[in-house]
Amino acid sequence: MTISLQDTDLVIFLVDYARSLEDDAMDEIWQDCMVFLKDLLGNPFPHRQTIPSLLEFAAILGEKVDNTNFGEQRKMRRELGDLFLRLLTALFTTRPTSFTDNLSNPHSDADIRNRTPTERADDVVGILSRIVPNLPKILVESDRVLTAAQAISTNLIGPSIRSKGFPDTITQTTLSLLQELTRLPNNQKNWKKDVGDAFNDARFFSSSASLVRSDWLPLLKLWTVTDKDRITDILSRISPPTTAGIVFGVGATSARLEADRKTQLNLRRIAALILACGTDTFVTDLPAILKRVIELLTATATSSPSSTTRADIYMVLRAVVLRTSTVHLAPLWPIVNSELHMAISSVVALDNSPSSDTYSNTSILHACKLLDLLIAAAPDDFQLHEWLFITDTIDAIYRSATYQPIALVDELSEELGNTAASSTLPPESAAMMASSGSGQRRPLLGPGGINDELTVDRRDELIVKILRPFFGQLSIYAYESTYAMGALDVEGCVLSLLKDLFDEKSIVKAL
Repeated sequence: MTISLQDTDLVIFLVDYARSLEDDAMDEIWQDCMVFLKDLLGNPFPHRQTIPSLLEFAAILGEKVDNTNFGEQRKMRRELGDLFLRLLTALFTTRPTSFTDNLSNPHSDADIRNRTPTERADDVVGILSRIVPNLPKILVESDRVLTAAQAISTNLIGPSIRSKGFPDTITQTTLSLLQELTRLPNNQKNWKKDVGDAFNDARFFSSSASLVRSDWLPLLKLWTVTDKDRITDILSRISPPTTAGIVFGVGATSARLEADRKTQLNLRRIAALILACGTDTFVTDLPAILKRVIELLTATATSSPSSTTRADIYMVLRAVVLRTSTVHLAPLWPIVNSELHMAISSVVALDNSPSSDTYSNTSILHACKLLDLLIAAAPDDFQLHEWLFITDTIDAIYRSATYQPIALVDELSEELGNTAASSTLPPESAAMMASSGSGQRRPLLGPGGINDELTVDRRDELIVKILRPFFGQLSIYAYESTYAMGALDVEGCVLSLLKDLFDEKSIVKAL
């Protein structure tokens, strides 16, 4: 009788069988296992499809023998360590080109029990992420653990970051593996280089916001807390706007676009690091951040970098508000109040006026998001100024016949209501939707409120689709939210900001 079995079927069975054995059974099978692995390593190339699973098998042996005391432990552990490192080397030398393909394998994050033997055997990253936590048990000696970690970083993590397909080559399993590598002793040099290379790659901001929230931010936090000068280093890369020597033509436009792109990326890096770390981590860096923000706010449509970077400045300010205690925000308010007033007022500026040229549609939208967050978060000092922007009294709900708005948003609402093209608001106001439900305070723009993910290339589209509903309902929403007494939905605000930060379409493309 002939049975058709693939090598991968047999090796997966071997892995599962070894995992099911009692630790004490190692005494009976140890010698056979060593002979088996040595035979395979004599010529590993024909077995390259099964080497990842054989590596897992060797790791299981190492874990189980760690719980027993039969035989010459020192000699046995050293023998297994030698074989494990040889298997690891064979894994990277016999199938070096396949990793970047497997990294984006749709099965890589699935439940291991639901996969076929072939899928399990091919999931190199998943196997290594399960093995790495036990490397100290398997290899015992710290220099061997470091050798294995270095091999994984050099042959797997590094190439996936430098791949043309980055960041699509990085899955949740890859980041789990990288997270496990950070926990190994004395391995800081390897994982810090990998995280730094990824973070400083411009393509990093094409990553999925949900993946960044769940996996990248914890890694960036580790990377940042080990070196307090990360923010200072990024700030030093941002040049203040300059108009000296500006000429017109393709060369000047190209240089300006490149300066805009670099500034945008560095501002987003600062915002990402602030979000990654805990509250008040960067309090000592606030004066330097504020100084750079003030410099960049002097940019015009023709300076280098130009006023295109304003939206990214507002994102940094949103990150600062979410991750800084109110007591430390006092120096922020004069700049924020002035800038918000100019940005939001520019909605009704004449076409081709300096104000209209300085504040693009994206800048105005992000200025509104900053104001929206400040009203939802309600920092103590900002509450003293919010009357400049919204009506914070009962007049927000019940307006008398003689009511004249003083707040900027309500003035604009009346002006746009009279001049903009007519549009109907939804029957159930976004304010009611956002202030009811979970009991948490959320910004009006975003999930549960006004859709802010619309494409708005023209100013009149922006006004009709987003700004007019926003201005018309913000004061009512703020009043209702205040008396609903809900806590700020910080997690929702962070995810909303991450979606804006990791929106590649909003980053300037170089010529």
